[in-house]
Amino acid sequence: MSFDSAWFLAVDNWARATPALHGVLSVYALWAGPVLIALLLVIGWLRARVRPDAAAQVAVVVLTGVAAVAAVLVNQNVVSTLIGRPRPCAAMPDAQALLPCSADYSMPSDHAVIAGALVVGLWILQRRLGAVAAVLALLLAFSRVYVGVHYPSDVAVGLLFGAAVAAAVVLGLRGPTTAAAERLLGTSVRPLICSRREAGSGPRA
Repeated sequence: MSFDSAWFLAVDNWARATPALHGVLSVYALWAGPVLIALLLVIGWLRARVRPDAAAQVAVVVLTGVAAVAAVLVNQNVVSTLIGRPRPCAAMPDAQALLPCSADYSMPSDHAVIAGALVVGLWILQRRLGAVAAVLALLLAFSRVYVGVHYPSDVAVGLLFGAAVAAAVVLGLRGPTTAAAERLLGTSVRPLICSRREAGSGPRA
């Protein structure tokens, strides 16, 4: 038995012994975890709009979202297909699966890819939000193993892949995206970038 399978079965055994957690961790693994991490990005955007460097901050928010979407699309259409690893709930009939066993491949985990990308983007944006996102992402990774739909390495690789894509996209494109956001400050989309009034734009006496 591989180290990965042994860890999966250890978590599976613990899941069998903790039925009280099945409901909450199933919900968290399916949709609540990704939604909570995505909400942190929304909070980051709202905070970014009030900062003096709003254009640069909002550029990071936009690039983080783009990176997360790009990473999961590449994973679904290229990476996971090349690896071709069946899910543990399909490969191990005796394993407990708290969620329906999807027919798509197991490695890397889409949920973990998205979480990893959002964590890195949020860390670049605001360290505190990034730290909170990291905790939520680790819980999400664990919950995906707990419910029986991924091996530990699936979520670990997913987190790292998403993080790498986000780092490359955000750090590589932050400059030109910030410049584009600054040009948009003079247009009708300014409120999406900056909530502060332009100098001299206040009401006249």
